[in-house]
Amino acid sequence: MKNIKFKQIMAILTAAALLGGCSAPAGGSYTDQKTQTEKSEDSSQTESVTAGALADYFLKAAEGYRDSVNRADIIDGFKESEKATRLQMLVMASRAFGTLPKPGRYAKLTASPAPDISGAPQWAKNALENLTGGGILASSDLENGDHPVSMKDAGMIAARFYTFFGSDLKDDFYTAVNQNLLNTLEIPKDQESAGGSATVSANTDKQLKDLIMEIVNSGEEYPQGSPEQKIRDFYQSYEDKEKREQEGINPLKKYLDEVENAKSISELNVAIGRAVDELGIFANGLFSGFPVTDMKDSTKMVLQLMTPMAGLQKEDYNDPESDAYKEYQNTLTEQLLATGESQTDAKRHAESIMELEKNLAAHMDEPDKSGKIKAQNYYTTNMLSQKEPQTKAAELLTAMGIKPDIKMVVFDELQFKEYLKWFTEENLELLKSMEKIALLSGYGSYLSTDLAEKFGNNMDAETGDAAVQNFLSEELGKLYTDRFFNSESKGEIEEMTALMIETFKNRVKRLDWMSEETKKEALKKLDSLTVLIGYPDEWEFNKAEIAGPDKGGSYFKNVAASEANRWKQQLKKLEQPADPRRFALAAYTVNAAANRNTNTLIFPAGILQAPFYDKNASFEQNLGAIGSTIAHEITHMFDDGGAQYDARGNLRDWWTKEDYSHFQKLCKKAEDFYEGHEAVPGAAADSKENLSENIADIGGIACGLEILSTMENPNYDAFFRSFANQWAKVADYDTLAELAQTDTHAPNKLRCNLVLSNFQEFYDTYGISEGDGMYTAPEERIQIW
Repeated sequence: MKNIKFKQIMAILTAAALLGGCSAPAGGSYTDQKTQTEKSEDSSQTESVTAGALADYFLKAAEGYRDSVNRADIIDGFKESEKATRLQMLVMASRAFGTLPKPGRYAKLTASPAPDISGAPQWAKNALENLTGGGILASSDLENGDHPVSMKDAGMIAARFYTFFGSDLKDDFYTAVNQNLLNTLEIPKDQESAGGSATVSANTDKQLKDLIMEIVNSGEEYPQGSPEQKIRDFYQSYEDKEKREQEGINPLKKYLDEVENAKSISELNVAIGRAVDELGIFANGLFSGFPVTDMKDSTKMVLQLMTPMAGLQKEDYNDPESDAYKEYQNTLTEQLLATGESQTDAKRHAESIMELEKNLAAHMDEPDKSGKIKAQNYYTTNMLSQKEPQTKAAELLTAMGIKPDIKMVVFDELQFKEYLKWFTEENLELLKSMEKIALLSGYGSYLSTDLAEKFGNNMDAETGDAAVQNFLSEELGKLYTDRFFNSESKGEIEEMTALMIETFKNRVKRLDWMSEETKKEALKKLDSLTVLIGYPDEWEFNKAEIAGPDKGGSYFKNVAASEANRWKQQLKKLEQPADPRRFALAAYTVNAAANRNTNTLIFPAGILQAPFYDKNASFEQNLGAIGSTIAHEITHMFDDGGAQYDARGNLRDWWTKEDYSHFQKLCKKAEDFYEGHEAVPGAAADSKENLSENIADIGGIACGLEILSTMENPNYDAFFRSFANQWAKVADYDTLAELAQTDTHAPNKLRCNLVLSNFQEFYDTYGISEGDGMYTAPEERIQIW
């Protein structure tokens, strides 16, 4: 129920598919792709193995990590031809690598918490203690200890040793190349990670803060309405915390009172409509919405309607005794108390809200198992009036400013229809409570300290410059790019992007698994790409009147004016054609985006700095970093999701049936390739969830390598090292383990190592061969585009 809930979704929908790539090895042959995918996955990697085979594997894997390794010592006590168990594998790995030193700085940070090995059999304890001391052993390793293991399992264990104690780039390229950096990076106190985009973001934040403070402290008289005037007055209103404490809940009281006094749904709709008009869309607790491009006609904008988000996981609603259930119930009760409800009413209404959310969670439409993106379901206010007149939902939407001819869409029609059933006069008190929570969740953060903290915002963590970034991103972006970004850099990135697109086109033309009919559509899509670099063609400044404390302004008033203006601008966009050149990210964003629905690539100025792009670096270095990112974003237009959109950005099947079936097999092979690989010991990434990004990552390198193959004496080493350097990242074990489960991107180490292991040029550059940690058999390597 935090105020950032809908803002996060808006960011996700407007900037789809962040940082990624896809492709077949540059300069390599495409003739074997079809036959490779028609074979089943290499069974030698996934079938159970004997103790003898594991002994041979670990004997080779441990070479160079201890003075001498004796095979007989590794297999001692185990039968040569019997299938090895997980526990036996762990013991053999420990014996092969020998007594482990204490983990170094980076290894210690990411080492697994020491598991309880008290229940392990005596014959295994010494080995398990050794692995525990080195940070290698995870609690999950002790589960199913008597189950058989595969060679892939052995590879996962060996990879932990290479990461923590190795320095050979043939075994772990990412760690070896970045070792000094990984051991020296300091994580800022207010951050969860450092390195790569995290460090660049921190540096960019400092640039922005310095720029803001320069304006605030300049003493100049800026013209009314200028970016500088708005930034200074907004910042000063944020810093006037004494006024915020004095006002408390008063700025919201008239809206809360009007909601409380509503005697019918119609009166509640009027109250919500007025709140939205004066405060913005986050003042609507029943329907939030924002403009998106129509998936079926990318020339038009439609309003995406959002039903309330669940505060719990689906299973938690069925367990009232769980800590999660009780905590959420208490949170809702406390929030309703803050709106002025009595203890009895607050508790009762909190239970009703949870019952509604439980009901909606039970009516979620299941995703298409084939991976097909479901089309939007269309509505207008007139349609709702005719089909659901008793809900008065159309009345509410009209009060929000939605005109009759505006199309609205929902993705989950099953849940939407179920939600409308709750719009009855009998549920008026429930709907009023939802609206009151929305008002305080959306705007309590801009009031007193107690309200901000109660509604999900840590006042100590927020800063005035962060508030300026959030609400005046266009104004700040203009000043940032004027100061820190130059036309020379923009020109170089434009040239590299054009080169990458042409390279991708050539690769499509050579695909042996795709018919000429489908290739024609793919090439049309590449020819139709819109590329935005650095900053927007036209700045969309916030037209709200921003006033400092000396002119009667307050933080709440300025936020309300900004959000109300934003909503009015969004309503206007719904009446205009979609703009494929709309710059959907702040210019200082350290990221890139591929908007499949408009066939647009966006590269903000924020990401066009080292280690991603450096105007003083060699061509190969920039090609390995920003070049791979550019090709990554291009490939997103052809990943498992992007492949469902045509050259205009419309959701349309442009494939032949045979071609798409083969493409799905290639995607499944990529999913299997990443399956089980870990971020940290015991925490594997979700290869299904990461599929789009993994396809795109591979494509990013493939295009870069093809360009290198056309050069005279290209520096492959510089290319590969630059690619690895951009992924350098340090974070603690818990952070990385959580990201492995929640991030749509694979862990950075895998985005480097697994990607590079697909390309013969990488093997040739470093002399990598079978038995090295970075080795992948040719038939297992991923080739798609």
